[in-house]
Amino acid sequence: MSQTAPDTRPFGVLLVAVLIFVAAIFNIIFGFWMIFAPYSITDLGGKELTNIPTFYLVMNGLLSVILGLMYFWLTKLTLIGSATAHLLISFLAVLNIVFALFRLPYGWLAIVINLAILLIINTSKAKAWFQQTA
Repeated sequence: MSQTAPDTRPFGVLLVAVLIFVAAIFNIIFGFWMIFAPYSITDLGGKELTNIPTFYLVMNGLLSVILGLMYFWLTKLTLIGSATAHLLISFLAVLNIVFALFRLPYGWLAIVINLAILLIINTSKAKAWFQQTA
């Protein structure tokens, strides 16, 4: 039986788009923070961390800003129902789960959020939404 594309965007897809948008904002904020404040980074005790190379912070900051801009683009694709967005969201969620495993026990929140995203975008309504445009 063939599925028809839904007339309205499923709530789960909207929720995933909001999560991607929030991730974009955080990536851009933290990216600029890393770029412009390499000497003001401290650990939790307030001790200044001077052993982090400035080049490392600036490059990670630039990559974080670029990733944030890509997340804005992915949010747009998600809201219009692009099949490319479905593929990218699935890929990034699996990748985030894998890298969160390396950060255990601190990675549990990332694992839970990304598993929820995978489950949401693979429902029948969400799949029909993402298959409406190529």
